[in-house]
Amino acid sequence: MLNAINPAMDGNRNIVHTPVALTKANRPVANVKVNEELNDTAQSLAKEMEQTKASVQQLQHISDVLGRRLQFNVNEALGKVVVKVIDPSTDKVIKEIPSREVQQMQIRIRETIGFLFDEMV
Repeated sequence: MLNAINPAMDGNRNIVHTPVALTKANRPVANVKVNEELNDTAQSLAKEMEQTKASVQQLQHISDVLGRRLQFNVNEALGKVVVKVIDPSTDKVIKEIPSREVQQMQIRIRETIGFLFDEMV
């Protein structure tokens, strides 16, 4: 348990600092608010990812019904939809949107930004 300093006056008008144990009751409110906001954000992102996956499944179904060879996936590292155009005769990927290189670059940028913020904190 962390200790905080509790300033108090002694009988001679001197300030005396005494350590006080921090409990749940006297933790700073700012930390609790930040934790609640982080939890809310994480739940919101998880819900958004589920909605994106459901949309991708619907798009895939429509593509199959129309006889087009499109493959819809969610890149979980990016949280974005990736579309592959497939040649029906050879089953080879003709085009990927966004390209694999762009996806990898975006992932590296996110990792770099994460390292930057980890270093600053």
